[in-house]
Amino acid sequence: MSIGPLLGLLGALLLGAGLLGLALRTEEQRRTAPPLPPPRPVPPETVTVLLPVRDERDNVLACLKTLLAQRARVRVIDDGSTDGTRELAAQQAGPELVEAGPLPDGWRGKIHALWVGARGIDTPWILLTDADTRHGHGLLARALAAAKAGNLDAVSLAGTQETPGLGERLLTPAVFALLDALLGDWQEAGSGTGPAVANGQFILLRREAWEACGGFESVRNEPIDDVAIVTRLRQRGSRTAFFREPELRVRMYRGFGETWRGWRRNLGGIFGLLPRQAAAILAVLLVPVLALAGFLATGRWLEAALLWSAGAAASIVFRSGSLLGLLYPLDALLLAALMALGIADRRRGRLASWKGREMKV
Repeated sequence: MSIGPLLGLLGALLLGAGLLGLALRTEEQRRTAPPLPPPRPVPPETVTVLLPVRDERDNVLACLKTLLAQRARVRVIDDGSTDGTRELAAQQAGPELVEAGPLPDGWRGKIHALWVGARGIDTPWILLTDADTRHGHGLLARALAAAKAGNLDAVSLAGTQETPGLGERLLTPAVFALLDALLGDWQEAGSGTGPAVANGQFILLRREAWEACGGFESVRNEPIDDVAIVTRLRQRGSRTAFFREPELRVRMYRGFGETWRGWRRNLGGIFGLLPRQAAAILAVLLVPVLALAGFLATGRWLEAALLWSAGAAASIVFRSGSLLGLLYPLDALLLAALMALGIADRRRGRLASWKGREMKV
């Protein structure tokens, strides 16, 4: 065999091994993520749940049902809903309903709603959550136990993503594979000394510590508000932790179009000002795809088969066993396109709009 084909075969093997090794390492880190501790009794008036909603008719009742079972005060903040969300929430016994009011200049809608909803709270803890979440029995008590055990001022959870639609299954697991690979060590993330990472779908905050940081006004115009919240706490010397928790179930988006817009906005907010990291991620996504295309174009079928097999196997591992990984490299191309478009949006000063609101940055 001449040197050219040999180098091509070696390149295919190295690229495939790199993809599969990254996937296996990410999955191993997921498997060794520390669990939340067992629940402890939650005294009355310990936690106030802040649930901001904007056009969440399909979610609000199911979410409230699981929140009201957590032995906490629940405050729903309606942020200008036009689909009947407010009326549905008002029919439920238990939650308090607050109007967010007009959105002032220089504020993000969700953060403004949380700021309004936090007025007058006197409980030692507040829980920030979203309407697309479903909270398992005792989940809040377990998060409080983790905060006490680790002397933490914030506990955030990454839940189980439910993706019944094909468009959701194509995009959302790929994005979370990327985020999990970047996070790395879940043991460190749960220790209170890892990176400042959070998920806005569940952030339990010690109220006094958060108010000492400036509260919601201090992050009023942050495009990625959940990370901004824990970063502010860390800057003041607080300990924050991040856990994987299957009892927090989430369906973030519905259908391909909504999923595409949502992740385009989020990835633009996360990576838009991190050009080196974004370039490295795009290289990891696209170099194997370009190599695969090159092998196919030149009739190098063995190299193409080896690289595709490794890429598909890696995608299946990243997707926790889903055979949609056999569609590789479609998922890698879609993820790269999402990142590139989101970053371009951020550079132009405007992320993808969400629920009728422009997202200027």
